[in-house]
Amino acid sequence: MAKKDNNQQDFFINNKSNYQSEKVITSIDIGSDKVVCFIGKIDNILDRKKIRLIGSGYSQSKGIKNGGITNINDLEESIRKAVDLAENQANCEVENVSVNVSGNYIRTERIFGELFIGNQIINQNHIAEVIEIAKQKFNNENKKILHVIPSNYVVDNIKNIVNPSGMSASKLGVKLLFIYANPNHISNLENIINSCFLNVTNFTAKPYTSALSALTDEEKNQGSVCIDIGAGTTSISVFVDGSIVYAKSLNLGGWYITNDISKELSTPFDQAEALKTLYGSALRGANDGEEIFQIPIIGGNDENRLSFSRSKLISIIKPRLWEILMHSKKCIEQSGYKDISNKNTVITGGTTDLPGSIEFAERVLETRVRIGFPSGINNLVEELSGPAFTSCAGMLLHSILIQENEIKNRSENNNFAVKIIEKIMGSGF
Repeated sequence: MAKKDNNQQDFFINNKSNYQSEKVITSIDIGSDKVVCFIGKIDNILDRKKIRLIGSGYSQSKGIKNGGITNINDLEESIRKAVDLAENQANCEVENVSVNVSGNYIRTERIFGELFIGNQIINQNHIAEVIEIAKQKFNNENKKILHVIPSNYVVDNIKNIVNPSGMSASKLGVKLLFIYANPNHISNLENIINSCFLNVTNFTAKPYTSALSALTDEEKNQGSVCIDIGAGTTSISVFVDGSIVYAKSLNLGGWYITNDISKELSTPFDQAEALKTLYGSALRGANDGEEIFQIPIIGGNDENRLSFSRSKLISIIKPRLWEILMHSKKCIEQSGYKDISNKNTVITGGTTDLPGSIEFAERVLETRVRIGFPSGINNLVEELSGPAFTSCAGMLLHSILIQENEIKNRSENNNFAVKIIEKIMGSGF
């Protein structure tokens, strides 16, 4: 079997590719729990580009909930703190960054375009033209396009062609996946980033970037679902034949679990978060009823404390986690890719740190599940190697894909031009 090209192209609309250096890339993942900044250095190892993390920083998120901005000044402060920490560690100042988008702002649409080429050999010009034909069919009114990705090509009615270049055909078709967001939300985010004296090179969709890091190349090729359960949002993506074919983001996440604990036990939110992190679980154990904890009550003094068992805590966590997974399952079924989720499902994001989350997810989703961790980045220390950092790592991988595809396109276009000149003038010009 021929090896598939996993470097799927992403045709950006109005993308600014002016990195401060081709060797340094920066990503900012703005979540409801924390803002994460990664600074990566691109190393050339055996003719391949590899990313080495040289700086990282994260701060508590303020001014954002469920991916939506609630306070501009607070969010700006959170971003500044995360970037400052990363810059200090990397010993450099960054100017250009990529920024993640999540929440109900994310939408997808698939468009088909077709070009009649009259029994010619398909070249890069034909591919560019058929992509442009499909783009023209997309109604971009009140939509900010984040990614335009060819999920597959169709050559003379033969579907699922990964790379049609060099094939002889009478017609060429392409299915483009458009991932887009609310333009007002994007504009507000860009204004905040600019206020931090930073320039946004591109916005990325969290369902896409999480999967880039969490899924292996084999999983992308064979077909997989990636579910990133963050604090305020849950992002879902589906990959088939190495390309993303579906993306969705829900305003549900681990924040709601913490909020349920806070309400049920009448304890401050930060105490509820600590309880979830230290003693929470998705599954109940035999002795959980015997483990008793005491916590402060909202508005009370040190003497007013509530006693409760670990089994009580778990009974609060499970219904909300079930709801998050069931909504994810429903989205996958509505997407038409339920058979893919039955093959392979990967869950990632900070909420999956809960003990028992794999077993619980397998019961709800009725399929085999594994935890996805950030991969493809060198120099990730243990503190940054958990599922909460998968998306930010994926953003760095996405940035390097952009550079590789730009170089590849320039090379292929130059080679095509050389062949035309050689045909006209001979090879000795």
